[in-house]
Amino acid sequence: MVVEEMRDVLAYLVERESEFARHLSVARMLEARVNEVVSADSIQIEVRHVNTLKSGLLIHLYNIVEAVATRTLTVVGRTVVMEQPKRWTESVLKEWVRAAIWNGDDRVGEGALARLTQVSGVLAAGGSPDAFVVKGEPGSWDDEAIKKIAKRLGCPLVLTDEVKRAAYERVYRDETTALKYLARRRNDIAHGQSTFEEGAHDLTLDDLAGLANRVLPFLTAVTKSYEKFLSSKGYLTVEEVAA
Repeated sequence: MVVEEMRDVLAYLVERESEFARHLSVARMLEARVNEVVSADSIQIEVRHVNTLKSGLLIHLYNIVEAVATRTLTVVGRTVVMEQPKRWTESVLKEWVRAAIWNGDDRVGEGALARLTQVSGVLAAGGSPDAFVVKGEPGSWDDEAIKKIAKRLGCPLVLTDEVKRAAYERVYRDETTALKYLARRRNDIAHGQSTFEEGAHDLTLDDLAGLANRVLPFLTAVTKSYEKFLSSKGYLTVEEVAA
């Protein structure tokens, strides 16, 4: 079941990659028609139209990162609860508490206390809690956030030197990595700080393709790392895995 669910996530990623490539091809086709002489009843393709598509591609690429990361963590939460909590590693137990009890406030309110009382009864009875979604880091999805969540769970990220270098190189504006740069540019558009026409006007379509070539292989490697983590039951204590 675990392998199948993670394969579904990887298949989803492949589909979204293919979709992004198709949209990039359409943008290239339209760019080639900019200022092309057309008849009176045809639409004149202008630079601003291509710039709008570039912004859409930025948002599309970020959405792939967010969707795949969220789906992966959902599978983690569903898989973990198939084993009794007493078998979990301390790291995973903390993540369950973070998701099931803590709402981000330092003080434990009545709501959190009620949830704690309820799940304590389940655990005391020897049962397993409901499936949960591992909480992400505050802010946007970027390489730092992804690394922090994996570290919290105790999931080793298996990255080739090529993938690691492409993802972690600080080659973008203000010495940012590819995923940080993507998140910032996407946020500027999504939050209205840049219009769709202005949001990616300084990027060429080759720039966007290069950005995707840094982001998507990293995302694939991270997802495969979680697949290995779950299939090897890395969320259980060593003693429990050996048993």
